[in-house]
Amino acid sequence: MINQDVLRLCFYRLRKDAASGVDKVTFQDYERNLEKNLADLTDRLRRKAYRARLVRRKYIPKGNGKLRPLGIPVLEDKLLQMAVTQILLAIYEADFLPCSFGYRPGISAHAAVKTLQDELQFGRHNFVVEADIKGFFDNLRWEWLERMLEQRIADGALLNLIRKWLRAGILEEDGRVVHPQTGTPQGGVISPVLANIYLHFVLDLWFERVVKPKQHGRCRMIRYADDFVACFQYQHEAAAFEAALKTRLAKFGLEVAPDKTKTLRFGRNGGPHNGRFDFLGFEFYWEPDRKGNPRVKRRTATKKHMGAMQRMRDWIKEHRHQKLSQTMKTLKAKLQGTWNYYGVIGNYRRMQLLYDATCRAVYKWLNRRSQRQSLTWPAVNRLLARFQVPRPRIVEKRDCMPCQLELSLCQHLVNFPRKLMHPLANARAS
Repeated sequence: MINQDVLRLCFYRLRKDAASGVDKVTFQDYERNLEKNLADLTDRLRRKAYRARLVRRKYIPKGNGKLRPLGIPVLEDKLLQMAVTQILLAIYEADFLPCSFGYRPGISAHAAVKTLQDELQFGRHNFVVEADIKGFFDNLRWEWLERMLEQRIADGALLNLIRKWLRAGILEEDGRVVHPQTGTPQGGVISPVLANIYLHFVLDLWFERVVKPKQHGRCRMIRYADDFVACFQYQHEAAAFEAALKTRLAKFGLEVAPDKTKTLRFGRNGGPHNGRFDFLGFEFYWEPDRKGNPRVKRRTATKKHMGAMQRMRDWIKEHRHQKLSQTMKTLKAKLQGTWNYYGVIGNYRRMQLLYDATCRAVYKWLNRRSQRQSLTWPAVNRLLARFQVPRPRIVEKRDCMPCQLELSLCQHLVNFPRKLMHPLANARAS
């Protein structure tokens, strides 16, 4: 299935602006002699002469002050990984359970957040186990992953390709070459689907076939990659799950992050005893609505919110020397991306706080580009409007309930012109 035509389609699905690997070959460089390069790659695959190259290590800051290690393969490895990823998705999409939301086609993080909110609102749950796996991508066991893949894949050539990528050396930033014994480089094209397959066997099937049948109350798990939340009706069942979870993960070489794993009260009748927890960058909490009824609401997690404001101030300060048009273009893209992700119902206040902090930073640092103040607040507002810097906006749409559909249909029929109602009535009568 991995032929030159398939590789050509996969090539144009790669990011054109992605960072290059150890060979320094960019998307544009490879594209200049695309057909020749694809023919050579296909020939090496058929002759079993293909070898995986070193993965370049890059560290990016995390929200807690630590660094997240990313692996950047060479472009040719990315291309092949894209093709194999499509094959694996076609195989395992039939097996993945509804509780899995991460890195699947047609399923977004918003779907996981919305599903969790609805489950907590209407599912009669009283306790939540918030969990996170410590260093999941670095501690994934190869032997277990290979056994899992062999359950559905009998093609030895495809399995050998995956083994080569798992065992590829890593070039650190200081020039050292490291040969890991576990894990898969986070940031690789194929890493997300391999992580989903691993956790499908480790968590999803275990929860559905072992944990769930033993419960007397209602329970459900929502997982996005290695972040997951389990909801329970009874406290003792939630505590038993948290204890059993550590044993289950240890069998596969994993462990939970102690600072991100906890059991808390989170129910409709919890009142002031209800806690709050974060999932996929959102904070979930109970709060009365305008009618006084308890509602599960979402807003930007406090750490994410404070970190975003600080990063925006630092970025405007560091780039104030650029041309104004370039600065505003990048600022527009940053804010638009933020609104697209965090623009959920109930989160407008925190988005507005971020926008206000951004405007104050623009006013402060653009006025310091010279020795005298040159911008007033009306001028800043005109500047933002001129470059169409987006204001906060809720992008999530409210669900249209069946009763609302029926109501709108009834209103439509009531307002229907009489001269058109008569033929319709005659047709129904006949």
